[in-house]
Amino acid sequence: MKKLVMTLALMLVAGTMFAQEVEKGSKQRWRNFETNRFVDNWELSVGAGIGGYYVTPFESDANYPDEKFQNFTFPTIDLALGKWITPILGARLGGYYGNYVYGYDVDNKDNNHKVNYWGIHLDGMVNFTNWICRYKADRFFNLIGFAGVGYAQSKQKELNEVENEGTWEKEIVCPVGLIARFRLCDAWTFNVELRDQISRPSFDNQIQNGKFANGNLLSATAGFTWKFSKVRNFNTYTPIDKSLYDNRISALERDLQAAQDQNSEYQKQIERYKKQLNDKERELQEALRNAAKTSPVVSVNDDVTLSIFFPLGSSEISDKNEINIKYMADVIKASKKSYTITGYADASTGSENRNMELSQQRAEAVYNALLNAGVDKSQIKVDYKGCSVQPFDKDYLNRVAIIK
Repeated sequence: MKKLVMTLALMLVAGTMFAQEVEKGSKQRWRNFETNRFVDNWELSVGAGIGGYYVTPFESDANYPDEKFQNFTFPTIDLALGKWITPILGARLGGYYGNYVYGYDVDNKDNNHKVNYWGIHLDGMVNFTNWICRYKADRFFNLIGFAGVGYAQSKQKELNEVENEGTWEKEIVCPVGLIARFRLCDAWTFNVELRDQISRPSFDNQIQNGKFANGNLLSATAGFTWKFSKVRNFNTYTPIDKSLYDNRISALERDLQAAQDQNSEYQKQIERYKKQLNDKERELQEALRNAAKTSPVVSVNDDVTLSIFFPLGSSEISDKNEINIKYMADVIKASKKSYTITGYADASTGSENRNMELSQQRAEAVYNALLNAGVDKSQIKVDYKGCSVQPFDKDYLNRVAIIK
């Protein structure tokens, strides 16, 4: 008997572990349904009904009738806490209580016996309807089978004895049965449960001439089940072809590498342009310094111009350009002529309105720098073209303000 109990328990545990097997990095699922969290799909059941004890004597005895139901009207009460792991597999912890009267003395029924019993059991449940017809959350009828292992006690007393209560018999029991469920709403169902409790023969407390009377404890109960978890149903799972995602990721990785290579080339090109621009600035600064050293009076012609370059989206004058503007201020003051500062913007970036605003800001920044260098404001005026005019053939050179 112990081997049978251990086998049933191991089967129940193995079935639960198989139902919750998951793929690495994915949600739990079984038979195309996602397995919910531990706190989901819990339920509480309560029921009451009648039962009977079916007796099968081991050998013929004058005091034992043929096999029959001892009594099929005794009351029984059931209570169970359960959880559905998948739409098909679940488990529950249940308990029951009841009593019955048995005896064979038809002439004096006071010589008969009363047996009180109770038990607890752990069952594995299988929803046959969901298994065969596929899962449907709002199905009206579901047929559920269960089998498990448990512990029970029974105690007898003769009805004509007041003080002799008897002793409790301890038993290992294996309940099996069926549950018919009728859906009332999302949270409530009406249940009809038929159960057969398989146990050792001594559960009925009868011993006659050293022999046990064997029997099964049968019961039929009706009651209600309340699904008290916030999540009471299951979501379907659609298998994903991972190769599509793998191919897409590979393509994106290739595009990213190509973009990085192209960006590297752009950075090298920008560095070359910066070097060329710095060389031009150094040449201009050297020419202005030489002009200042040769004569205190600067000889000026109408073609003298100065280009002040700006970073992308900026109107801030660099330290190098501050020096150039100071030299240009000396030229303007010495010439006694009027000059125009014209601002420009790169047409390849920004909107027309933004570029117009940016070109104005660049021209005004140069204007203010010349005033700070001592130039009379009557000698300079401000103009700006936005991106409508591109004075140079390279985009980055058109981020400029030209003094002419």
